[in-house]
Amino acid sequence: MLAGIAALGCEFGEVTIPNADPIVVVQAVMRPDLPRQWVLVEQTLSGAAAVDSGAVVIPGDAPQLPVVGATVTVRNRSDAGDPCGTTVFVERPGDGPPESPGVYWSPVGCPSMGAGDTLELRVAAPSGAVTGTTVIPGVGAFVLGVGRDSVVMPGRRLELNRDVDTVFAEAVGATGRALQIEVRRPDVTGASAPGFWFVVDSTAITVPGNLPDFFTAFQEDTSTIPEEFPPVFAAGRYYAVTVAHGDERYFDFVRSGNIPPSGRGFINRLEGGLGVFASMIAATSDLRVVGSIDDAREGTYRLSGTLLGTPVDASLELYVATADADSTEASTFVSGSWLHGAIDESADGAFVGDSLALVIRQVLPGIADSVAALLVAGPVGPGIGRVGVYDPSLQLVDSLTLERP
Repeated sequence: MLAGIAALGCEFGEVTIPNADPIVVVQAVMRPDLPRQWVLVEQTLSGAAAVDSGAVVIPGDAPQLPVVGATVTVRNRSDAGDPCGTTVFVERPGDGPPESPGVYWSPVGCPSMGAGDTLELRVAAPSGAVTGTTVIPGVGAFVLGVGRDSVVMPGRRLELNRDVDTVFAEAVGATGRALQIEVRRPDVTGASAPGFWFVVDSTAITVPGNLPDFFTAFQEDTSTIPEEFPPVFAAGRYYAVTVAHGDERYFDFVRSGNIPPSGRGFINRLEGGLGVFASMIAATSDLRVVGSIDDAREGTYRLSGTLLGTPVDASLELYVATADADSTEASTFVSGSWLHGAIDESADGAFVGDSLALVIRQVLPGIADSVAALLVAGPVGPGIGRVGVYDPSLQLVDSLTLERP
């Protein structure tokens, strides 16, 4: 015991761990259903430079430690007469795609690829060469179903009652390994951020309409298990559902992960570096999500009158979500005529007590990606009546009549 107490007074020598040599990281998924391909080339963190650890969406944002000046090529080993030959990817294509350091783009239509073809990647970076191969999967058709209704993707919009229906997805006649389903909620411009996704080692998957979004909940806060998970599908909203079928290398990439600090656990199929060179084919269809009417505030409303000198007449199909202490989230389909013409969109808002606040967004005609947003707010009670309309600075600009037919 005395020896142990004496040892506590000893000073341990400081050990300086040298910076590691960076390793080239390549990430690329070839998509025969897209006209253009891209390859991300970066390097592992070595401690030599501080980087922003925030998540980014690539392409569009630059990778944290991009590798610039690399030579990136892809060739189809299965087609000796390939008109594309060896496709060279460039960082600055100059004709539309985002130009970010470390993101390399192919020409439109190249490399050529078909089901069963083997593509070969080669990345010549200043610190070494990275190579890999992928076999393009084949799919006869993608089918998306809700209840007894189904569509060959891409196809017409299906309607899902999240409280009673299931969603079914299948890759018919598939050659590959993994089926992926991804759910996104597009905004009024059609753009969408990454949403819920799930991968199975199969060619079909069925999920309930009331599936909880457990992935997003844990990504936002990993310290505790949430008491309640948000829904993947909320009533009163449109969703884009993408179904994809990937090859063996894609499946290895998504089912494995890096375990710090050892670096083990990741299934790497590249030579000379880390990452993934894989392939998939995908298709997308839309869902209109409704729910069972089980709240007195849910149902159809009419919003009409003159807004800033323009006659408007819109139908609101409104649904509410789980209430917290003093408010209830709400989403509604908005259809009819609005300030800048016809509208068929989804809008979000909330009830606070007996008052509803709803943000309605509409794309400005003739102006790409420009959106006009107005807040409609006021009491919703027996007989309803007038509600205020506010601009983004919360200045009252007009009022309209809200009623329940």
